[in-house]
Amino acid sequence: MARLNAYRIQFYSFGNGVHEFDFEVDESFFAFFEDSELEKGKVDVHVVMNKTDQRLQFDISVHGMVEVICDWCLEGFEQEIDRSYTLFGKFGEGNSEEEYDVVWIPHNSHEVDLANYIFEYIVLSLPMKKVHPAGENGETGCNEDMLDRLDDMVVYTDE
Repeated sequence: MARLNAYRIQFYSFGNGVHEFDFEVDESFFAFFEDSELEKGKVDVHVVMNKTDQRLQFDISVHGMVEVICDWCLEGFEQEIDRSYTLFGKFGEGNSEEEYDVVWIPHNSHEVDLANYIFEYIVLSLPMKKVHPAGENGETGCNEDMLDRLDDMVVYTDE
């Protein structure tokens, strides 16, 4: 997990106010998330941390390309992502599972690990339906041979 240490922010070393961080996500990052459908991509992550005595606020922007599998033809293609999210860091003991946009930070902690949040935000940036974008001529970018094969397998019944 040493590679993911790069996504930790040691907030105690910063004074109150706004601080900015930039991270790059690539194949080595996705490899740490074994059950993920994402394996390839290049995503730039920009984090703006606003630190106060009572809490932290992380405005996280993800922008780049990830390779996904088309839901129609099962062929890989590059999907652009470009989204922003806000994560609040609260000091104390709490249950982050109940608040999706809050990370609870123990009072004796000096850093926050953003790796899992960055991964989740990349996944949340993907469209629900992943299909090849249409080409310049307006036709599907899907593998036509595969679509024909799948169509041949469809069994039609009279109902």
